[in-house]
Amino acid sequence: MRKKLAPIVVGLGLIGLAGCSDDGSSENGSGSENGETEYGDVLATSDAGEVTTDDILNELGTDNIANRTFQLTLDSILQDKYSDEIDRKEIESQIDEEIEGMGGEDQFAMMLQQQQPGMTVEQYKEQRINNAYHDKFFAEKFEVTDEEAKESVREASHILVEVSEEEDGLSDEEAKKKAESLHQEIEDGADFGELAAEESDDTGSAENNGQLGYVQRGEMVEPFEEALFALEKGEVSDVVKSDFGYHIIKRHEEENIDEELDSVKRQVVSQKIQENQDQVLGFYNDLLEEYNVEFENEEIRTYIEETYLNSGDEESAEESTEESTEESTEESTEESTEESAE
Repeated sequence: MRKKLAPIVVGLGLIGLAGCSDDGSSENGSGSENGETEYGDVLATSDAGEVTTDDILNELGTDNIANRTFQLTLDSILQDKYSDEIDRKEIESQIDEEIEGMGGEDQFAMMLQQQQPGMTVEQYKEQRINNAYHDKFFAEKFEVTDEEAKESVREASHILVEVSEEEDGLSDEEAKKKAESLHQEIEDGADFGELAAEESDDTGSAENNGQLGYVQRGEMVEPFEEALFALEKGEVSDVVKSDFGYHIIKRHEEENIDEELDSVKRQVVSQKIQENQDQVLGFYNDLLEEYNVEFENEEIRTYIEETYLNSGDEESAEESTEESTEESTEESTEESTEESAE
């Protein structure tokens, strides 16, 4: 809902990682009798020497290779597990409609390069499809009720009066006084949206009459969140101070919350993933055991076991699991509200 596209880890489509060896290499170092690239294959030659697959692998490093191997393994398993429940063609059709709504493929490709340099439209589509399989998996593991989803968000607008040390900016005292004056205008009957459009220093939301959309717990700075989640529907807060200045916050009626539930549930699941890393590691273990996965390369196997499958190094495991699951829990084309709150 408020995340941007996550980077894709370096792909290794030309190199077969699992079970590769150079036992069958020919005299020139190439073992690719069947046309497949293997360890030790020569990729380029020049008067300065050769470039082999070993050189590429050494340059990429075991961690990059292992991370990508693990991700591709998960993708493959989940596609098999949910092949009858996920309609690829339907997802592709939805993506095509979104692309058309953004001005066509050329316009979308330009936007994509700004957020994810180097990613093609086809790669983006494949990522979205993979996301659907991962969403299905984690939705089963972390069940979220309608009530839980509704309690996790609030539809809000705000007015921000910024505190600034710039010469033409407002001091803390001046900003507070202005915010209190605006709050009084609202109490006297002024339209909140019109006032936000005219007076709010949060230019992103001011363009939309101060509207932030649905805000999830943990998404905003603490004083803002506490004030928002204490409000009744339709209520306006007192002046609230945060690191950004002074806010006046309005909670809306949330009349279309049922239409947003699927999106909200995905965000709740995403939050649960970040908060329950040990459980996620356990889910991965169970999944790999269910599908009898074996990582044949010793270095890759050791890295994956230590990073993803063993919780001994808790900090390392949490960081790696967050990286692996981030792609599958984000909604790629939506803007970040954190910027709006600033």
